[in-house]
This record gives sequence, C-alpha cells and structure tokens, in this order.
Amino acid sequence: MSDDDRAIWTDAAGFDSTLRASDSQLRKLSRKRLLPRRYSRQALFTAMASGQPVLLSGSEVLVNGTPTVEDPDALAKMIARSFDDSEPISVQTGRSGTRRNIPVSELVRRWLGRKHIVSVTDLHVRGTRLEREIATDLLSLFNLLPLGSEHMRRQEMMTLVVSSRGNVTDSHSDDPDGSNHCFCGRKLWLAWETFEGQRAGLQDVQRGATGEKAAFDIAAFCRLQSARWWVVAANETLFLPGKLTHKVITLEPYIGIGSFYVAPGSCLDSLSRWYVHGPLWCMDEDAEDNAGLVDEIAYAMNAKIEWLTQQPPKVRREWGLDFAPQSLAHWQRSWPKRRRDMLMARPPFARLMRTMQSLEG
Repeated sequence: MSDDDRAIWTDAAGFDSTLRASDSQLRKLSRKRLLPRRYSRQALFTAMASGQPVLLSGSEVLVNGTPTVEDPDALAKMIARSFDDSEPISVQTGRSGTRRNIPVSELVRRWLGRKHIVSVTDLHVRGTRLEREIATDLLSLFNLLPLGSEHMRRQEMMTLVVSSRGNVTDSHSDDPDGSNHCFCGRKLWLAWETFEGQRAGLQDVQRGATGEKAAFDIAAFCRLQSARWWVVAANETLFLPGKLTHKVITLEPYIGIGSFYVAPGSCLDSLSRWYVHGPLWCMDEDAEDNAGLVDEIAYAMNAKIEWLTQQPPKVRREWGLDFAPQSLAHWQRSWPKRRRDMLMARPPFARLMRTMQSLEG
C-alpha cells in the first residue's frame, strides 16, 4: 500500500475506529481501491451497463458558468443566500451524528468555522434559486425519474451535500442508482454489495441494523468479493449502483451535489432488485403513496425507450441507448434463471424486456 493510501486509512480511523486496519488488511485494501478515470461517455455508460461504480475526473458540472470552484467559502455563502432561513433543515451534528433542525445559514456558518462537525446530504436543489446557478445536465440527461409522476420525481432528489471534516455517514443503501459530484473537499467511500455484506455480518441502517450504528468489521470487508473503496475529490463525479451499501467519511470540508437516477443502461438491475428484494421506499412513511411505483417505472421506461428509438442519434446517445444490449447481457449473466423466470412473469418487466431485446438487432 502506498504512503498516501495508508495516510487515508489512518486519518479515517481517527473518526471511526471500525476502520482501523492491520498491515495485512491494508495490503488487501490496496487491491480494492477504485481509482478515478478521465471522464468519457464510453467510461460512464460502460460502467452503468455492467453494474459497476465508476469515479470520473473532468466531468464538468458548472457553477456560475465555470467548471472549477476556486473559492469554496464563496460557494458556501452562495448556498446560504439561496435558501429561506424560516424553514430549518435536519442536519447531522457532532461526532455522535445527533440530528438537529437548524437554518441553512447556521449550517454554513458552522461549516465555514471548521470547528464543528455538521453534515447534510438532502438539501433539495430543485425549485430553488441555486438550481439556476448549477448546470446539472451531466448528472441527469439520461434520467427517467424527473420526467415521470410526482412520486417518481420525488425519488430523484437532486440535493446538495455539505459536510465537515470528521463527519461519518453510517453504512446505508439507496433505492435507485446515484451520482455524486464534488465541488471541493474529499470523502472516503467504502462500498459493497448489500446482501453479500449482510451474509458476512455487515449491516445496513436501511435494511435491518439492530443497534444505534450499523455493525461493520474491516476484516469482513476485506474478504468481500464486491468490496471497493475510493476517495472522491474536487471536480470528480461518482456514479454508484443502487445495489451497493456504502459508508462515507469526510476527510476534508466538502461541498457536492448528487441525485438518484433510473437510466436505460442500468434499469434492468434496479427493477430486478426492487421486484426481488423490495424497494426501500416501501419501508418509509410514504409507503402507501408509493405502492405500485416499481411497475410505474417499468412501464415508463418502456415507453421512453420506444420513444427514443424514433429520435435522432444525438438524443439516443445522450440517453446511452446504444449500451442497452450490453446492459441486457450483464443482466442475463448476473441473475440466476429462477429469478429471471420470476421477473418475466411480471407483465411490466416482461414488456420492457421485449423492448430491450428488440434493440439487439
């Protein structure tokens, strides 16, 4: 393991003792690091179609027309001006991660002061003044969710992420695939396939963690075939499959933006996971409102792909439609026959599958 990698793990273990690794574990971890790649359409959609995380550098998400944030503090102050202080937000605070409701201006004041640990991951951007300042097309041009019903749009959640050095986000998973773009700072991410992790004793706060913190063991993480880790830094964008549980530690004061998406190149994996294991949205307070949402997404994706086949090549390329056959091949390799048969017995999924198969020719 390089000195830089060792320093990352030593630093993170100072905030979360479960990350303290022996020399032999550090050597195993060195083989599991995901390194950033230069952004390209090929790199993005290939990873998406194969169900793999990808960290891309040089993927421009413009703020006020510029691709690089030269002054993070000025960005933080712009964020504070863009939100109404009469509506406090839920913020994770301190080493304990205690939840408190505070105004956005107070969140920014604590972040700027560098003396407090604060974090928010769900500061909604859609419909705010800030949305006009940040060009998010790179994160959402291929996303079905913002184009659907109110319930579908609610799942997209284009949000700001603001966190202080030392903040730990416990092991959790998300329903759809997600994107995270970093404007400034650095975060260490650990990720693994949710159900492989559960079998090894790694818990997920969304899926049955029994204590205040999700159980995590670095030795078990090192043994997982799916385990990967990476550091997201300024001007880098992470695209993360929804099948991965992740634990995140802020190493340097961080501001980023992220969203959830359903795209042609990865929709089969997402829909299959929801049909087989159940979506997380069926476990929350809006479960009744979201009943039938998986079928709705499957039907909507089928209609979108049918529409795309009639569009100019530029539009089809923006949605990554040319990677759909690769996605179909990945799905056939990844899901056992009995699961595939069960999924094909569902009319919305079967209809989408026939449309996807028609693209192979």
